[in-house]
Amino acid sequence: MFEEATMKHLLQHGFNRLVRIALPVLGSVLLIGPAVAQNKLADVLSANSAINLLSNGGFEVQSPAYWEATGSGAEWSSEQSRTPTYSLKLSGTGAASWAQSEAVRAWVEGLPGFLNPEIVVGGWVYTDGVNTSPATDDDKFQLVFEFFDAPGGTDLLGGPVVLDLPQDAASSGGWVELSSLSLGAIALPSEKAATSVRITFRKGANATGTAYFEDIFIRKADDTVDGWAGDWFNANMDSGDDWYYWWNGMASGGDFPAAQPHFQYVSNADAHTGNYSLRIETNGANQDETPAISARVPVTAGEPVLFSFWVKHEGNSDPTTIGTGQNNIGMTALWYENLEGGAAGWGEIGGVDVTLTGEFNGAPAEQLIPLYVQETSSGWKQYAVVAYPKEGAVGVEMRLRYYHAFDGITYWDDISIIPLGSSALVATGIEDEYIADELPSSFELHQNYPNPFNPVTLITFDMAEQGKVTLSVYNMLGQRVTTLVNSVRMLAGRHTVTFDASSLSSGVYLYVLDVSGQMLARRMVLLK
Repeated sequence: MFEEATMKHLLQHGFNRLVRIALPVLGSVLLIGPAVAQNKLADVLSANSAINLLSNGGFEVQSPAYWEATGSGAEWSSEQSRTPTYSLKLSGTGAASWAQSEAVRAWVEGLPGFLNPEIVVGGWVYTDGVNTSPATDDDKFQLVFEFFDAPGGTDLLGGPVVLDLPQDAASSGGWVELSSLSLGAIALPSEKAATSVRITFRKGANATGTAYFEDIFIRKADDTVDGWAGDWFNANMDSGDDWYYWWNGMASGGDFPAAQPHFQYVSNADAHTGNYSLRIETNGANQDETPAISARVPVTAGEPVLFSFWVKHEGNSDPTTIGTGQNNIGMTALWYENLEGGAAGWGEIGGVDVTLTGEFNGAPAEQLIPLYVQETSSGWKQYAVVAYPKEGAVGVEMRLRYYHAFDGITYWDDISIIPLGSSALVATGIEDEYIADELPSSFELHQNYPNPFNPVTLITFDMAEQGKVTLSVYNMLGQRVTTLVNSVRMLAGRHTVTFDASSLSSGVYLYVLDVSGQMLARRMVLLK
């Protein structure tokens, strides 16, 4: 998947090398006003931070990813589901609909696949108490597919493919497949790919009762024909705003949930903060892997990015091998040359795998984020890594990975993608916090020297008048690791404090100076 040279470079040089390369753009000084609490650094680096590039890092947004509702009867519902735990629901009085404006969004540039096979599309539906024998579209529940040569372009079939939901009886009695085979196979023009597809689940103004929809599928009409039918973006309805999921065979709409390799869904069973988290678990024997994938967010080539997440697990059947081979979980950062995907092209130009393990893809343990606990069940733990975008990258997505041999239940929460460049922390909107390259000469915190250091460095600061001084050191998760000066009154002048980091691991640290309620902070790099 990744460009070989890029992957080899990242894995050879690892976390420490990434930090060292990023150092020239980490020189800004953080000035924090007296109203900011001591734990503000942790707030800045949290999922809810104003500088977190993800809008739904805590999975609290209760709306389905990439679907838009129209009408009061459109709900994201957990009342009925085929692939746990959500579906799209239409009910009530009057017209209502759910629409995904771009179902060809990330995986492929267009449909159909390599050798232009005829395709079949559809989804799974569930009806309850609906009106029967509808005479007009206003009386019906329908599933509609539209194929275009470009977003907002020409309809390649001359009109929509409209599938009527079963309304011969008031209730379907369960999930039933709704397929375009009832109309004949779909043959898109061989000279033009469908780079844009709109899917709409709609209720007519006069229809009554309730209908549910999920698991859109796309298949070849004839399995004996060579070629690939294509792939839908986010084929089920269980991911919340701006996330999407994948598992092998998701877009085929197969015999789910029995043949579904993993369950992924927004859950209120556990959370690190708030009410919801992402739950991923294997469905029986795990022989594959599944990612949960964030939206693409903008980055600047050469400016480092912090990736952070909280995770816990329950019921791993072989805890003594967690962190070896594929009994593992972790994340992937992928760099892209565009933010759109779909018709703009996939656009991937490189990336890096990071696993909670002692060894993976040839990387030694000291180059990876902290090792995962080898326990049957764990509590919530936070992990983070700093990487820098490849040249030409304008976007990145973060993939949370549940690998082939891991089993049990995992929960993921408070996901962050935070830029660490020279202007990244400007205008966070948190009280009177701001960044400046130059500080008043009356009160100044100097860059530590040497920097990078191993393991001892000197921290120097200037005071124009006496005051009570506290000097603390934090890691990049916002956790205080030591206090060098603890509420000591000092006279005006220049002061130098020695910091010995022998007990700490390599990485980026913040040192924070508090003089009578006014705070300054700088970054330093420990390289062992």
